[in-house]
Amino acid sequence: MEESKKKALIYARELPIYPPEETLGLYYEEKWENFDQLLARGTSDDDMLLVTCPEILGDDYLELLVNLSKVAKAGLKLVIANPSHTIKIQSILEMDP
Repeated sequence: MEESKKKALIYARELPIYPPEETLGLYYEEKWENFDQLLARGTSDDDMLLVTCPEILGDDYLELLVNLSKVAKAGLKLVIANPSHTIKIQSILEMDP
């Protein structure tokens, strides 16, 4: 049997410095245009989306939920390479189950 090869879309963006003054005036559609175009360009061979950290997908809770929903609608698995760089979550991540 031939082994199927996994293909991934990779999305990256420059994260705004908090507070994100330069992004506050942008409409959501303009701000996430490149993300939407990437998802639209995906092919049936693409089965995952790779991002470097969670905040790549949103500057606030609503943006994160909308963009996660877009990934799900595109039928992609999500791979997040690193934990958040912008929030203090070290103690939460080190908790024993």
